Amino acid sequence: MREIKVGVNDSKQRMDRFLNKYLPKAPKSLIQKYIRQKRIKLNKKRTKPDELIYEGDLIQFYIYDEVLEEYEEDKEALIYDNNLDIVYEDENVILMNKPYGKLSHAASSEDYGNNLVDELVSYLILKGDYVPRIEKSFTPAISNRLDRNTSGLIIGCKNKESLNAMNSAIANGSIEKYYLSIVKGNLKDITLKTNVKREGTKTKVIKSDIGKESISEFYNLLSNDNYSLVKVNLITGRTHQIRSHLQSINHPILGDGKYGDKSLNEKFRKEFGLNRQLLHAYKIVFNELEGNLKYLNGKSFRAKLPEDFKTIAKEIFGDEYENKCK
Repeated sequence: MREIKVGVNDSKQRMDRFLNKYLPKAPKSLIQKYIRQKRIKLNKKRTKPDELIYEGDLIQFYIYDEVLEEYEEDKEALIYDNNLDIVYEDENVILMNKPYGKLSHAASSEDYGNNLVDELVSYLILKGDYVPRIEKSFTPAISNRLDRNTSGLIIGCKNKESLNAMNSAIANGSIEKYYLSIVKGNLKDITLKTNVKREGTKTKVIKSDIGKESISEFYNLLSNDNYSLVKVNLITGRTHQIRSHLQSINHPILGDGKYGDKSLNEKFRKEFGLNRQLLHAYKIVFNELEGNLKYLNGKSFRAKLPEDFKTIAKEIFGDEYENKCK
């Protein structure tokens, strides 16, 4: 018999959902069968799939260890090389500056090890902040994501309480997220409040009640007749929201292959080797966080600009851009 004690990160969830995470390779039908046959018990009593488990509860498995091992995932073996650019870290959260070209999380099996989430988990395992053999159903995760070719701040959460608190604050719109970008033309300060919807691989701004409401605030920090250095306050977080909003007002981001100006992109590709959109999530301000993250309220964090962004900004605007990006 194997017996495990429910920890704080596994508390207040259904038995079947916990077991699906604890034994990720086991068919859900098999887990249901084990529960019916009383081969899995809670505090040595018969349990049900929808029964809630709490910190301190004991779960008994009347199943051979070699069978259980077949259905477990060996997270200890998932150690990847990582070179995290850590902006801030404490016992609950970690803020990372994601480089462009890296996925926020895996989109397919081919992406395993080559994304920020896997590198984060590896880092925390090696550091000893995350022990998979103890945390069987919780894995550190990120609360926001960025497109592959957008750089900047990603919020990682080390425990369940922090993840829930951060996700709730983001959903409520109480965390301020600011971006920097260089766009075509002389952009005037503007707030866009539109509906957007996905069409294939693109997000389209639409003038109807269809789609999801999206709100972005754009501020011109520095400009000339041809280009503008822009600060964006992202109020909602729809897929490709900033990029599609800027395209809709004829100020596409330099280098944006999906929403940009093709001839302008080609010019910057030839002159600077630019093959991605110049969009950088540079600042986060925490507000209205609850629970164990209250201490972060009112604090702000910044991520340094990538080298390609700095090179092109200096070429277009001179050294003045540095003060505007602070």
